Parts: sequence; C-alpha cells; structure tokens
Amino acid sequence: MATSMKNFTIILASLFSLIFGAVGGGLTSFLILSQFEPEPAETVINFENGSYKSVWEAASPAVVSVVAFKDVKGELVEMSSGTGFIITPDGFLVTNKHVVADDGATYIVILEDGTQLDAEVLDRDSLNDIALVQITGEDERLGSLPALDFADSDQISVGDPVVAIGNALGEYSNTTTVGIISATGREIIASSGFGSSENLVNLIQTDAAINPGNSGGPLLNMNAEVVGMNTAIDTTASGIGFAIPANDIATVVKSYQEFGRIVRPFVGVRYIPVTPAVQERFQIEAESGMLIIGDLKAGAPGVVEDSPADDAGLKEKDVILEVEGKALTTTYSLANAIAGYLVGETITLKVWRDGEILSIQVKLEESAQ
Repeated sequence: MATSMKNFTIILASLFSLIFGAVGGGLTSFLILSQFEPEPAETVINFENGSYKSVWEAASPAVVSVVAFKDVKGELVEMSSGTGFIITPDGFLVTNKHVVADDGATYIVILEDGTQLDAEVLDRDSLNDIALVQITGEDERLGSLPALDFADSDQISVGDPVVAIGNALGEYSNTTTVGIISATGREIIASSGFGSSENLVNLIQTDAAINPGNSGGPLLNMNAEVVGMNTAIDTTASGIGFAIPANDIATVVKSYQEFGRIVRPFVGVRYIPVTPAVQERFQIEAESGMLIIGDLKAGAPGVVEDSPADDAGLKEKDVILEVEGKALTTTYSLANAIAGYLVGETITLKVWRDGEILSIQVKLEESAQ
C-alpha cells in the first residue's frame, strides 16, 4: 500500500440520521448569514459541448434520493439516505454499496418530483462500493423514466470540468455543484464514521463540492454523461472529493445484465507487490509489478491448481508487469486491473521470468468469492 495513502480523514459521503443534530446548528447559522448577502446575478458558463445549466437540465431528472427505513418499536424510522441515478428507463439504478448496506432495511427511491417508490437492492459488489437497485413501486412512468449514459472514464483528464448532483445532507435533493477533475487513480481508505471502512482504488478526485448525502450521485461531464459516482470526501480539507470511475461501474452493470448477479473474474495467483526489499530478498530484476509467491506456512501455492493462471502456464516467482499494456504498481494491483474485465474474456499479461519478458494470455473464470 502506498505510504501516501490516508486512512483517517476520508469519510463515505452518505448521510446517517444520527448526525442530523450535530450539523443542524451550523447549517442554520450559515443560512442566517446568507440573508444579508446581495443576490448574485445569474451566470451561465458555456463550454464547447454545453453549459452547467444544460447539464443540470439534462441529468437532474434521472437523479434520485435513496432512503433506508427500519422498524423501530413498531414505527418506521428513517435510518440513512444517499443518492442514486437511473440508467435504464424501467427504474434500474446505481448507488453506493454503503448507501444500501443494511439487509434488514426497507428502501424507497424518491424521484425528482417527490414521488416515493419502493425499491429492491438487486446486488452489492464484493470488491467495490457499488450497488444495483431496482424501483419496484408502481408508477405509470416506469419504462419511460429519464436515464443517464456512461462516458468512457479512461478518456477523462485533469482539468476537465465536471458537475456533481446529489441529495445533500439528506434534505436538499438534486443539489448541483461544479468543479474540475483534480486527479485520477487515487487510492483511499474510506470510513463510514460508524466503525466500518473500505479500501477504494482507482478513484477520480474532484473539487466539485460533495456533501454528506451525495453518495451514489453522478459526476458528469459537459455532455451530461456519467464519468463517475461520488462516494467519499476528505473531512479535513476543502474541495477534495472522490468518485468511482464510470468504466468500473459499467463493468459491474454489464456483469449483472449478463449473469443476473455481479460476477467477479479471477486469475488464480497469490502475489505481493515488487518493492526494493522484495527485489533483494527474491533476487529478481523486475523493479515493479506483482511477484507470484505462495505461502509456505499455510501450504498455499503461488499458482492455484487448475486455475486460469495454471492453464496459461504462469509459474511461481513470475512477475506480472502489465495487464493489457497497463503497468501494475503498489497502488494498482492485479486485482484492480482484472476488475475491469468480465468472466470469459481473455487478457494479455506481460510477465518477467528469469530475465526474460513473456506475453501470456489468460482466460478469466468466475471467482469463487
């Protein structure tokens, strides 16, 4: 894990009802002060492919609030809230896993016009903060609901303008903020604030304001396409938020649509990142990548028997340097790389073995996890 990764300042950007009392006073003070400020003139920022206003007009109808309720002593009580966005007209939507983490909760989705509809959690991703939800309540608009499209998040660049929409503080639905992409490929440990945490990698960093309750909302380009899903904020800083890239979400959606559940592929190797200490210990020339190495004490081999790696001819002490031309590092592991592929697809690995560089193809199979 990279030494620069922070593990104490990141909080998942959903909103739990337990914190309403803590933020209420500060929020009221801000609103009182704002009454004495002159009302600003309307400003519309225009870009080649649209304006902030046009992005909001196009995307906002597809952004929903996702609210969890539980029966507490015979009374249905709101426990948490977040955001989601519809991706098919029949009410199939995406949100963060931590927004719908409670198996015992009842979930409703609130549309832009305030309509409340029952919803069912279809699946939760085992490796990322992604969940898939289906609106199940009856509404004559099901089948023709507004839906958002995914952009190719591999094509985004630092400095690109973006728009974030979300259910800010669980109270201000479809709050819209703007900013730029500040960085890509970030890795964080995100905490819910209630004792649970999750390691998230390959994230987009943005300075568009992301508030509690924004979790699961879209981060959009100027074509009103989803480039990411807002998921976490750095609570010790201003203007540092994180989003899961659209391509990672699209892969999960495609998996569910193909298999009826989220299916994750695997290669079948145990490995450690190559560092200077690992280089010296195992006497290898490769300066980066993933060293295939088993656990002798546990009797666990580096290459799992009858796995895709075994079938492809990978060996103990091979170093996997790249997956499909993308280098593996201490912050971008083999697991991160193959998460973007589907079961049944074949990937090409660049491998160092005893001073030689090999190209090895591996056909991915379903993970047993």
